[in-house]
Amino acid sequence: MSKIKIYLIVFVIFFVAFYLRVMFLSQGALTFGYDQARDAFTASEILKGDIKIQGPPSSTPGLFHGVLYYYLLAPLYGLGHGSPIIAAYGTSALNAATVFIIFLFGLKATKNIWVGVLAATLFAFSFEATQYATWLSNPTTAIFTVPLTYLGLWMWINFKHKWAPILTALGLGLSIQAEIFLGYHIIPVAIWLFASRKEITKKQLAVFFTTLIFTLSTMILSEIKFGFKSLGGLQSLFTGGETNLAYAKSIGDYFVLYLNQVGRIFAFNSYPGNIGYGGGLVIVLAIYSLIKKDKVGTFLATWLFAHLSVVTIGGTSTPFLMVGIGPAVSVILAYFLVKWWESGYKFITILVFLILVYGNLSFIFRENPKGATLFAIQKDLVLSKELLLVDYTYQKSDSEAFSLNSLTSPLWINITWTYLYKWYGESKYGYIPQWHGRDQVGQIDSLPKFDGKTRKAFLILEPMGGIPAQYLDNTQEEENGFSKFVSEQNWGELRVQEREIYAVKK
Repeated sequence: MSKIKIYLIVFVIFFVAFYLRVMFLSQGALTFGYDQARDAFTASEILKGDIKIQGPPSSTPGLFHGVLYYYLLAPLYGLGHGSPIIAAYGTSALNAATVFIIFLFGLKATKNIWVGVLAATLFAFSFEATQYATWLSNPTTAIFTVPLTYLGLWMWINFKHKWAPILTALGLGLSIQAEIFLGYHIIPVAIWLFASRKEITKKQLAVFFTTLIFTLSTMILSEIKFGFKSLGGLQSLFTGGETNLAYAKSIGDYFVLYLNQVGRIFAFNSYPGNIGYGGGLVIVLAIYSLIKKDKVGTFLATWLFAHLSVVTIGGTSTPFLMVGIGPAVSVILAYFLVKWWESGYKFITILVFLILVYGNLSFIFRENPKGATLFAIQKDLVLSKELLLVDYTYQKSDSEAFSLNSLTSPLWINITWTYLYKWYGESKYGYIPQWHGRDQVGQIDSLPKFDGKTRKAFLILEPMGGIPAQYLDNTQEEENGFSKFVSEQNWGELRVQEREIYAVKK
């Protein structure tokens, strides 16, 4: 087959992948909560010339991800005049572009075009990959950068390609920028470089480490500027945060946890319809490769199981800790499907391929209209429902001034609604509401304070996922001392109460 036809096939796969990732975006099927609003405001500050070197905070206090994600978002939000939808189209394009890396890896690793084509196709239909594509959060870029790491590493240890150390370092450094805990990929890289140490030159290692330091330079500068706050975070991370030994996890707990995690991630990239079958299939293929000492399969197994090194030190319940491992699932499945085909099991190969595609497509059509359901704690906090709520408040106010209060996650931080009212509400209706809730001093941005003149008010109640139940009653009791309940409207678990103010808030 000519190179032109091959390139054409891969580009078709890219466009199919992109379409599958964005086909529900125009309907507002986009998870948009605190993290997304915070990052959108930060991106807007960068557009105004406010240079940033510190990235989003991690789940471990003191540790921060890299700032790269903000600089990816900034031009996307600028292009879309603040629209999260346009930003999600941009992240989806980057996500879909991973098909080129996967194709190249499959081709280079096996010298078989069809392994590359099939791996790219399976990734295009991956349910997990489509979820990451429109999830406006810093880990999403690692879908592209982690495979780049392993492509560079394979080319380095097998072909001695002069650009391979740079590709490996770029992929690894940019992955750590995306999600600081992805530093665990250093271990598989180190293992393969050690195994190939007789053929690795000092010059190659110098190029690798120089490039790695360059890609991590903003994180290093951030540490210097802010007084090495990560040291406290690392201490907490490596001690596991176990303050009560009676409840400390045992090694068996971590073993079960790890199997459950990899099983789910493997399934969401193979056959999400059944976690046991989908996850078990990939685990069996990886272990089989290790037992048979199949070089390609063994290499993929170190990629697939890389997360093992950090399962005991934090992030034990965060699925995005394994971001970038999904593409390896596509490659190992393609590798064995082509093997089965070449061994004469053509009917079984076709049947398994169709089952895998069907399983992923069914979940894409079932889950993606609801946003990033794999990652969202507040399931109904999606843009389509949020904008309906914003419209509702303006319509109920009859184009007159009104004020807001909200129950949010995190508690008492109104940044999500501040962003939505300033980006969407003001552009559509010409004004923004006032704020009569808890003091927003110190927040990135806020609505103007209640001036005591308006009488129409609304209480926004976000979905209760992540919000302690007692705060629902507490918030409504506080609001009852300020305004009178009129009616309530809901969009799933997202609710808003229309109220009439009968006392001036002090």
